[in-house]
Amino acid sequence: MRVPPYKRSDLHAGLLIKDLDSGDLGLLVSRFDLMKNWDFDEPIWVWDMFWSGPTTDNENRNVPFIEQAIVGLLNGGVWSIVESDA
Repeated sequence: MRVPPYKRSDLHAGLLIKDLDSGDLGLLVSRFDLMKNWDFDEPIWVWDMFWSGPTTDNENRNVPFIEQAIVGLLNGGVWSIVESDA
């Protein structure tokens, strides 16, 4: 069984992610539990993301993403992490 290269613990505020299809860049800003105020056993972690790039406008500049979806997009090759030394 294949072990995914990225996991939830790889995500942190300040991480820059590139959408490989559009060329847009997304910055992970802050993480919060979507279910904090609900009587729910497990948290659902969401990241506020700030986007910039050729397909970004006022309607999609600030977009929250569920943490597990971010990991899935990274592991699926749709997004990539922009290395800090790049």
